[in-house]
Amino acid sequence: MDIIERIYHNLKRQVTALPVTFSKTVETVNKSINQARVPPLTKENVLFYYLPIQGLVSYTTLSIGVMNPHLMVRLFPRRDITDVLFLSAGGGAGLWLWARPHIAAAAPARRFSWAFLGGCLWPLGSIFLWAILRSSIGQKPVLGTILGVSTGAMLTNIALDYFNYVELMFCGEVRLPEDTYSPNSDDEKYDIDI
Repeated sequence: MDIIERIYHNLKRQVTALPVTFSKTVETVNKSINQARVPPLTKENVLFYYLPIQGLVSYTTLSIGVMNPHLMVRLFPRRDITDVLFLSAGGGAGLWLWARPHIAAAAPARRFSWAFLGGCLWPLGSIFLWAILRSSIGQKPVLGTILGVSTGAMLTNIALDYFNYVELMFCGEVRLPEDTYSPNSDDEKYDIDI
């Protein structure tokens, strides 16, 4: 009975100290949000920042769904959400591509077609890669989940790096080397012996 009384007094002390603890928690969360510099909610930010981030979350969830379908069935027992995740990931990627500076000067029809193509190919190509990886590792759901999320993050990082490089070149900040490869080059360092 002595143990129950100690537990009761500890709980009571924690509950009475809750307002102080709660305000400290809210203050800490507000400080971290201010440090994160989250963009304000404007039309452009919602379309070209928040929806692409939501698409990235859907892309990550899609990787888990392809690599570990049993987990997705447990999380969503009534419905297969693969199509919703694919459309959300593709829509987020397409909106992100639409907002890239290197295609901003293109005509809207061309810009839309490029964003649509990129938004479709990104998750579809990833699904094919994940299906191949899943068949190669067999029935190892934990390894599949880790592999799916890590390859998705790796592909995303590579794509971000590529588009940043293209935009630096487009803006003229990165110069191509003077001695680029040419198929008609007479230079010996490009000759290939077969």
